[in-house]
Amino acid sequence: MASIWERKKSDGSTSFTVRWRNPETRKQEGITLATSAEAQTLKRLLDANNQSFEIAQHAMVANQTKAPTVSAVIQEHIDFLVRPSVGTVHTYQTMLKLHIADVIGHIPVDKLDYRHLTYWIKGMQTKGRSAKTIKNNHGLIFSAMETAVRLGYRKDNPCRGVQLPSGEKAEDEARFLTHAEFGLILEDMGERYKALTQFLVMTGTRFGEATAVPRSYPPGFLTAVVDLIR
Repeated sequence: MASIWERKKSDGSTSFTVRWRNPETRKQEGITLATSAEAQTLKRLLDANNQSFEIAQHAMVANQTKAPTVSAVIQEHIDFLVRPSVGTVHTYQTMLKLHIADVIGHIPVDKLDYRHLTYWIKGMQTKGRSAKTIKNNHGLIFSAMETAVRLGYRKDNPCRGVQLPSGEKAEDEARFLTHAEFGLILEDMGERYKALTQFLVMTGTRFGEATAVPRSYPPGFLTAVVDLIR
């Protein structure tokens, strides 16, 4: 069984050291606590869990907070959404189930911190999740933590200041065609597409912008613009 040792300190206060024998190593271990109540609670939990400090510590943390878990708060946040679309709710529920619940969902919301979130992000990267997926999931957690602050579960949002992957890769540098390379492509292109292609390249217009040109423009409008640029 675990035992409690009291010791008077030089300042007149009393410390309480709980001692027990580790069931795996069979070595004596101990931890000093500030109050008798904490020491008595730890002793009781150690004796009830075969002297396993890991289990006892987890139980103590759970007893020390009345705050809901991260998963519960995210679910509450989803339930609070005003007039959400069915697709939005389904997406959030999937994100919670697949990427959050089994990793940091069990943590009491008032204990979630920078370290937990950083390890969660690194874990997502290790699993091959894209920067966009990580950002979207982090966005859900961020919003849920804002809700947690409003509901009084915690005083701050731990997601603030957490670094997210940029999604940029060194090999993703822009690749520009030379005039000769573009000329080769244009030679093998069908006549009906040449004017539009030249218009896009020479003006920098996006494809969606070019295809939105009103039909009221006369035939050959794009060709005329290309000739004018030349």
